[in-house]
Amino acid sequence: MPPEAPKPQAKPGAGSRQRIERRLAAVLYADIVDFTALMQRAEEGTHRRVGTELQRMARKIERAHGRPFGIAGDALMAEFPSPAEALRCALAIHASAARRNAKLPADERMVFRIGLNLGEIMVQGDRTGGTAVNVAARLQALAEPGGICLSAAVFDQVRRTVPAAYQDLGEQRLKNVRDPVAAYVLPAAACGFLDGASPGAPAPARPVLDTSGDYRPSLAVLPFRTLQPDQADAYFAEGIIDDIIRALGGLQDLLVISRSSTAGFARQPLDVRRVGRELDVRYVLHGSVRRSGDLLRIAVELCAAVSGEVIWADRFDGRLADLFDLQDRIASRVATAISPQLREQELERALRKHPGSMTAYDLTLQALGLSHRMDRDGLQQAIALLEQACSLDPGYAQGFSSLALTRIWLLGQGWSQDEAADHDLVAKAAQQAIEQDRNNALGLAIYGHQKSFLLKDYATASVALEHAINIGPSCAWAWFLSSITCGYIGDTATAIIRAEKAVRLSPIGADAFWFEHCLAQSYYLSDRFEDAVSWGQMSHAHNGANTANLRCLIASLVATGRLEAARLIADQHRRIAPDFTLTVFLRRTPLPGAVGELFAQRLQQAGFPA
Repeated sequence: MPPEAPKPQAKPGAGSRQRIERRLAAVLYADIVDFTALMQRAEEGTHRRVGTELQRMARKIERAHGRPFGIAGDALMAEFPSPAEALRCALAIHASAARRNAKLPADERMVFRIGLNLGEIMVQGDRTGGTAVNVAARLQALAEPGGICLSAAVFDQVRRTVPAAYQDLGEQRLKNVRDPVAAYVLPAAACGFLDGASPGAPAPARPVLDTSGDYRPSLAVLPFRTLQPDQADAYFAEGIIDDIIRALGGLQDLLVISRSSTAGFARQPLDVRRVGRELDVRYVLHGSVRRSGDLLRIAVELCAAVSGEVIWADRFDGRLADLFDLQDRIASRVATAISPQLREQELERALRKHPGSMTAYDLTLQALGLSHRMDRDGLQQAIALLEQACSLDPGYAQGFSSLALTRIWLLGQGWSQDEAADHDLVAKAAQQAIEQDRNNALGLAIYGHQKSFLLKDYATASVALEHAINIGPSCAWAWFLSSITCGYIGDTATAIIRAEKAVRLSPIGADAFWFEHCLAQSYYLSDRFEDAVSWGQMSHAHNGANTANLRCLIASLVATGRLEAARLIADQHRRIAPDFTLTVFLRRTPLPGAVGELFAQRLQQAGFPA
């Protein structure tokens, strides 16, 4: 459809004198895709099927505590008391339709677009309307078939309670709506899965991390922007924050969000308050970079996230050869502005060893920009650039640790052609990183993980991982990899705490699915299976190809008695890894003894071959 939002007819006698009631509600607007084409192919059959579908949808809405208030042709509108209930119902509608469509030819499938908005509606007798309804209708048109588009007002209410792979559309100009509306979308791939742990059930609430015990100031460093007309230099402007984040992240008195989670704000309009809300931080640093030949100018602002107020602003001029000193100066200014009691020696320790080659540094920045795309070509190109950087500057620890991490990403995505050889290359790169800099937190964490995961040398691994956390308290990967080893050795309480820290430090980045899976696994090992299901679904929504997470989710579903849902996910696993067997799994898994055997038994119940 949608043209204008359909207006249901009032009952006879419902005149214009009836009192208009205004109330806040979450509005759902659902529309059938390609309705006209369906009617042209089979008019009477389609008419009957549409009626059945809309009735089925209305019943689902009522069970979810909503109220359908309008049906017109192929569209349905409803109100809900809360945005979370509206979104969960929308997800259930899509998942239910996807299961029915799977049995039909492509040209007979009935697919919906759904728009969600939160605002004041007007109710007069049996008539319901208002701008909030019109906005929901317009948002629906922005969703892909089988997907959902929601306003920022809805997103702010549901982002921490409903697990989903939200994508930011930015501000949208909607027809006949005066002010632009910030919008988010859920792709069809996420909506088809997020129907809860059993068919037709709403998605469970995402647990909210308890960060109340951490009183450290929290900071997000946004990618700097280039002032050049040619955006080919953008990777340089965005990438130079990496060293600033790493330096500030080495301070015990600050909590610094990962670059992965701030990368998504690079090309969006600057909105400090929104960044503060989405990343749950108190301060935001942003800036711009201008290069002219050998000259360099960096302008920065440190802002309070809640108010948007500028705390300090400065400009740093120098030559390209002075870049690393400029980065150190910026980090020092930020640190002392936020936490004046920082000791000078701690700050000096946090300022890492600089690369000896500007070319190697530039190649590393290009590689980091590619790797954060998290696609196969980007990761392979990043590896080639990092190998070149390490060859040019064999003393550049950060080049080697970045190379190790990028190879882990390639392995984790299932894109390795030779897993054993690539694991060896990861271990070698991590070893070289810590040989060049004993305080390279990322290199130490990867080195420790390889000792744990591959060699089951938990004693050596624990020493390396503890050191990584101590020198990199804001390194999400250090907390994540340490959590995994804690789970292997049975210290599940510590595993949960450390996984939560990783999620806190990288809540929405391209690598967030790793940390969410880690938290799911930690909950599974603690017999907290409902929490494990919820976080496993969250990780799956962000990356559906992570087979380790799929296995943990399947085992958790079996443990909660939801065998049918577990088998559906097992089917997905078979499509991704058709050669997987439980015999090979038990030979390789670091899960000890009875824990690994029970995990395998649960996978077998879901249909995995021995």
